[in-house]
Amino acid sequence: MTHVLVMGVCGTGKSSVASRLADRLGTQFIEADSYHSASAVARMSRGEPLTDADRWSWLDRIAEAAREAGGDTVIACSALKRSYRDRLAAALEDLRIVHLSGSRSLVAERMAGRKDHFMPASLIDSQFALLEAPDGEDVLTIDIARPVQEIVDAAETFATRTRPLA
Repeated sequence: MTHVLVMGVCGTGKSSVASRLADRLGTQFIEADSYHSASAVARMSRGEPLTDADRWSWLDRIAEAAREAGGDTVIACSALKRSYRDRLAAALEDLRIVHLSGSRSLVAERMAGRKDHFMPASLIDSQFALLEAPDGEDVLTIDIARPVQEIVDAAETFATRTRPLA
C-alpha cells in the first residue's frame, strides 16, 4: 500500500490538495484534523499551540485510520517535525510526502480568509517555528503560490511514479 502525506503549516491548502488528489487517484482521503482530541481542538481554538505530547496519540490515530482503510490513502496532516513524519512512516508502508510550502505572508492572507476552522491565524508563527522542512525523505516540495490544479498534477505524478495507486 502507498500512503501520500500532504503536509505543511496551517493555511497551505493541505485539505484542498489532498482531497482532490485522493479523488483523482481513487483512494481514501484522511483529514488529520478529524483525529484531534476535543481538548486539543479547544486549546488550538484558544490560540494555544500543541506540544509533542499532545501530538503523539493524534499521529497514532491517523496512522490507525490509514491502516484501517485497507488500501492506498492520501492524508492531509501538518506533520511539521521530522519526528512526526518518522512516526507515521514507521506505522505506514511506502509513505510519500508532498510538502506544501509558502511564504508567511501568503499563509497569513489565506488564514485571514478562512471561516469556521478551529486554527486561528495567531498560531501561524508557532507553526513556522515548529516546521522542520523535509530533507532526505521521499518528498516533493511544492510552492503554494502555484495554481491548485498544477499542485495536484505534480503531486499525482510524484505519488504514482513507481507504481499506480489504488
